[in-house]
Amino acid sequence: MWWRRCIVGLLLLVAMSGCDAPSARFEMSLPYYRKLEKEAGADFQFTYQQRQDVPDISAALFGTPDEPLIPAGSGSGIEEVLDLSKLRMAAGAVSSERDGAPHGLYREHCAHCHGVTGNGMGPTASFLNPYPRDYRMGVFKFKSTPKGARPTDDDLRKTLVDGINGTAMPSFKLLADTEIDALVEYVKYLSIRGEVERRLVEDMAFELDVEEPLETSAEFLLEDVVATVVERWADAESQVSSVPRRPELSADESLESIHRGRELFYGTVANCVKCHGNAQLGDGERGDYDDWSKDFSDWTKIESPLDQAKLLSELDTLGGLKPRNIHPRNLRRGVYRGGRRPVDLYLRILNGIDGSPMPAALLKTPDAGPGIKGLTPDDVWDLVNYVQSLPYESMGTVATEQEQYKRARM
Repeated sequence: MWWRRCIVGLLLLVAMSGCDAPSARFEMSLPYYRKLEKEAGADFQFTYQQRQDVPDISAALFGTPDEPLIPAGSGSGIEEVLDLSKLRMAAGAVSSERDGAPHGLYREHCAHCHGVTGNGMGPTASFLNPYPRDYRMGVFKFKSTPKGARPTDDDLRKTLVDGINGTAMPSFKLLADTEIDALVEYVKYLSIRGEVERRLVEDMAFELDVEEPLETSAEFLLEDVVATVVERWADAESQVSSVPRRPELSADESLESIHRGRELFYGTVANCVKCHGNAQLGDGERGDYDDWSKDFSDWTKIESPLDQAKLLSELDTLGGLKPRNIHPRNLRRGVYRGGRRPVDLYLRILNGIDGSPMPAALLKTPDAGPGIKGLTPDDVWDLVNYVQSLPYESMGTVATEQEQYKRARM
């Protein structure tokens, strides 16, 4: 209900307002609890004690939004990934030291959209499209690493400095480098903490006997759960995708490259047309959802309007945001959320977009034979050149391509 969102927004604004505000506390996603209960079986339901255990364990490991902790000395390697001094600069209520050193940077700049706890449900969240990122899944769309890998610090820094075109995410380029670094650190902290929390809940649902208390020994928590999550973040830098140098082309060669890119766009290997549409307007596949919307239910599998209405009512009761379809990019506008540089477009095609239906390219070596399915690095550059040409094509060209596409599919 809209009035419930307003009340939540007011409470969060109070929580961000300063010294007299109540202590903030991380909360597990209720829609995700419910999804796991359904997946675990008709007879499974989290007990009241289990619902209390996870936040308590999480607080013991990672502290609170006011006083963050990292489980140092645990052997999990987290000290190599998170810097507690930077976290403390970003955490807590907005304030400053006598020398002007800031605190509470996250609540000052980020919490009104992403929420005090990083759940993507700040006071303004329900009014924004797309919704702000929920960090608890540890999934980020625009990065230099492959699908499934975590972003590097530079990836997160780029998003903060550049913002995300076509969304409400602004640029924070005017902040000092130390403040940007502190926010990067805090986003990583929110994600790692959230991923660990989700792992604990999944273990309760699928691996542990519901009648037995959750195993909370330091060895289990630090070596099995925390270390596994931290390892993916520690490996991010080594997984950065290699981007070959863009070929230097003459005017005629550029036109040939664009023509090859057009053929790949409509071809069965790249098959960009399936989602972006035969006129590149983003009007192909428009019925899918991103992974955050599917964290309660896979809406693409709900065919009955009555079933969907029931699920939406349940989601609202649990405090979730109404799911919205994710629409492919309209390539004619020249607005690219992950960046408009050629290297940015190359990475989007090569790696896909995590958390979205945009797949990674099937890559093959330049010397692979014609019978080997996939794209070469030069093919990817041809697609980049084609995409960059689209905002400048006349609508007459669009109409011609539509007819060519229809004839080819008949």
